[in-house]
Formats: sequence, structure tokens, C-alpha cells
Amino acid sequence: MDIVVSNRVAPVAPERAIMGGLAAALLPAVKKSGVIWFGSSGRTRDIGSDAAPLVQIESYGRGSIATVDAPAQHHAGFYEGFSNSALWPLLHSRLDLSRPCPQDYASYRAMNAYMARMVTTFSGLESCIWVHDYHFLPLGAELRRLGVMRALGFFLHTPWPSPRTFSALPQYRELVEAMLAYDLIGFQTDTDRANFTELVRQELRISCSGSVIRSRFGTCRVATFPIGIDVQEFADRAQRAAADPDVQRLRTSLFGVKLLLGVDRIDYSKGLRERIRALDFLLTQYPKLRRHVSMLQVAVPSRTSIDTYLILQREIAALAGEVNAKHGDVD
Repeated sequence: MDIVVSNRVAPVAPERAIMGGLAAALLPAVKKSGVIWFGSSGRTRDIGSDAAPLVQIESYGRGSIATVDAPAQHHAGFYEGFSNSALWPLLHSRLDLSRPCPQDYASYRAMNAYMARMVTTFSGLESCIWVHDYHFLPLGAELRRLGVMRALGFFLHTPWPSPRTFSALPQYRELVEAMLAYDLIGFQTDTDRANFTELVRQELRISCSGSVIRSRFGTCRVATFPIGIDVQEFADRAQRAAADPDVQRLRTSLFGVKLLLGVDRIDYSKGLRERIRALDFLLTQYPKLRRHVSMLQVAVPSRTSIDTYLILQREIAALAGEVNAKHGDVD
């Protein structure tokens, strides 16, 4: 049975809203194709202790979801540190917010090595392994180091920045070299793919022949795969939600006012401040639209242990208050 690997997995709850783009993309594949989705349980433990079983498995459609606890000594440096304080801002071309740290990078590599060991003990000899997202850029190299010779694929759910931006990361060379251990690397757009191959060509001095890159690991192919969703599944959920009492109450409360609706994590890549300022600009330029247009932004707190996100959360709350005070009515 083939394996899909990501940092976190979605909970098995058929009537619960799907949280996040990665979950929306992978859950249908697990349900219909019979793959095993393998990732972190969200819990940490002392790996040297005799706590709960390492791998927990739950059925989902034709497939399964398997989770493993993370080593406590590396989780913070891996997740909050290198993944989300160094890589995430860099991949979104926010070099000004990237905070690479040698200790965090050591934890990032240790976590990738740990997950590689877990995957090899869990998967069959013939399983294809499909790795997802920036948390596991070097996981393929760790699997090769353990002697895994089967097909390895990788897909990036974020943008890939220009060569100049990514090469500002102190560890960029060894990360990109490690990525070439995958047989196939998928990107969202042609621009992302071109940025990656240009980095390989310019900075690593590795020749690229079209979509094929040859390195010490062998042949790696890069391609563009614009990600999609299960449209029918979303349509069915929307139809069921129309009868929900909370949805009906919201409709009634609008009294015919047009509603602008956004649902996002609180993250600087989502443009939340810009949306609120855009509404302010609209109502300032066209005051006749007051009482005819309203905005509801559902903003889910995210990565609250990172200062950048806490500051952003406070800024969004203050900005929303300012716009409401400027344009709102007593009712």
C-alpha cells in the first residue's frame, strides 16, 4: 500500500469542516485511493520512554490515517523554529521575517531522520512514498540513506521563491541537494518550478536538461501540478450547511446586506490586513454602500508561540476595531 507523508494529518470526522489546503487535497485521495496518510499526531513524547505505542492507525474510506508522536527534544526547533520561522517566510519571499538558527536547523534535520525511520518500519518494501510540504524537504535523502530504493515523490504546497531569495538561507545548498533524492518534485506553478531549476543550475552548478536533473542520487524530474479539490464533496457540504441553524441565523441577521466572507488562518501570507483596509477604502470612496455591504472575516489563530503571529493577531484586531468605529452604526 502506498504511503503519503506530511507533518500533520487531518482528523477523521466526515461532517467536520476540512481545515487547510493540504487536508482538502489529500483526504479525497486517502478515502478513494486506499493510501495510508502518515504524519505527526500533534503530541510529543520522550522517545526514550516506554509511553504509548509509536504508530496509531485509523481507517478512513479505502485508506488509513497513521500518526506518530514527535520527539519532544526536537519538536519546537523543528516546527516553530526552522519550519515556520525560517522556511515559511522565505518560501513566501519574506526574507525580512526569516529567522534561521543553527540549533533549529539541527532539530529540523533530526526530525526528518526520525520520520524516515518511522516510515521505513511502517511501510512495505514495494510502497511508493509521496512526501508533502516544506517540513520534509530532506526526507527523501534520509530515506535513501536508510537504503530505500523505491519511488519517492515530493509536492510543495507553498510557492518557491527566486534563486536570490532562497540562497539567502545559510543551509540552502544542502537542503536543495537533499531534495534531489526524490524521483519527482511537484510545484504548484511553472514559476515555482523555474525558480527551483534556476537555483539548481546557478548556485549548485548542476546541469538541468528540461525537466530532468541528474545528481549523485540519480535522476530527478521536476514538474508542475496545480493542486485541486474534490468539487462535488465541497458542493455537497455546502448544500448540507445551508440547512444549519447557525447559517440560517446569519442569513436572517443580514437583512439583505451583501456579505463579504473570508475564512483564513492568521498569517501574513493571507492578506488579512489588506482586506480590511480595502473595505475601509471602499466605504470611504463610496459612502452610499454603508448599510449595503458588510464583511465577516473568520480568522483562526495560528502558531501563537511565534512573535510574528502574535503581533499580527493584535494588529488585525486593532484594525478591525478602527474600521468598525469609522463606518459602523449603532445597530
